[in-house]
Amino acid sequence: MWLWVALAGAILQIVALFGPDFYFAEGERKDAWFGIPHASDLVLLSAIVAIGAVALMAIGRNPLRGRGMGLVVGVIGLLATLQLLYRMLVPPFGGAIPANSDIIGAGCLYYCSPSEAAPADLLLGIWLAFLGCLAVTVGGFFYAYSRAAQQAPARPWVAQAQSGMSPWLGLAALGAVGQFVFGYTFFTFFTTPGDNGGEVYWSGWLPTPHTSSLVLLISVLIVGLVWTTARGRASLGPAALGVAVAVLGLVSTYRIFYRIVSSPFGSGGSEIGIAAYLSLISAILVIVAGLVHAFVQRGTAQAAASSRVT
Repeated sequence: MWLWVALAGAILQIVALFGPDFYFAEGERKDAWFGIPHASDLVLLSAIVAIGAVALMAIGRNPLRGRGMGLVVGVIGLLATLQLLYRMLVPPFGGAIPANSDIIGAGCLYYCSPSEAAPADLLLGIWLAFLGCLAVTVGGFFYAYSRAAQQAPARPWVAQAQSGMSPWLGLAALGAVGQFVFGYTFFTFFTTPGDNGGEVYWSGWLPTPHTSSLVLLISVLIVGLVWTTARGRASLGPAALGVAVAVLGLVSTYRIFYRIVSSPFGSGGSEIGIAAYLSLISAILVIVAGLVHAFVQRGTAQAAASSRVT
């Protein structure tokens, strides 16, 4: 029952994100992606995780036990609920808009107190999204502590052929961590002129929210793939695993490179920090390591097949 509640909440989240508007402010209606991209990304992730968990449980391929699956759905749903609740209390309007910026604004676009936010009317979309987040959270947690979850064993999808850990996969994991840490934590991605002179130093997290969310997700996926491979529980065969890692690295490389050549602060409005290039190099390392791993594993498999024939 409770998984169906989470699934209904996930559908409601998706409808809200791509349907009704979220705000009426400054004389205009604003959709889900205006001003709260990190919150919208988190709500979308919550919906994907809930739908994926229900689908995996339905086909008997859940990588975690029932309680673990429910907790994952519930925790991500709770994070989305809290973030969206904050954006209901503090709409992303108000604060100064930098003259040299193509991003929507500063101040409450990021984080500020309720007293600093400009007034805005909450429309149907944000209420639907909030109800969807609550449903996912309640469904996930209640399922986790239900009798059905206690009786549901883990049935992960494990490939018949396993490569085991390799130096190339270790490099891919290192690159996955580096692409996020250098680009989207406390290192300087952009430098812009300050309003009162001096300079303002930006990580890539706030000015490029969709890219930062995507790179974080890809980094987690790559590290997860490497970790399951090291435990001999990879869901993909050796060569396919390397290709998958390389494809994920290619997506990161494209997004990071795009934000280096197309700054959110406009043409000439910012300088690119050395950390941005280190992030890009780390993403390229993921591609190279994944492809080499796939090539080496394919050659090993062909050699093993030839020896069996002879």
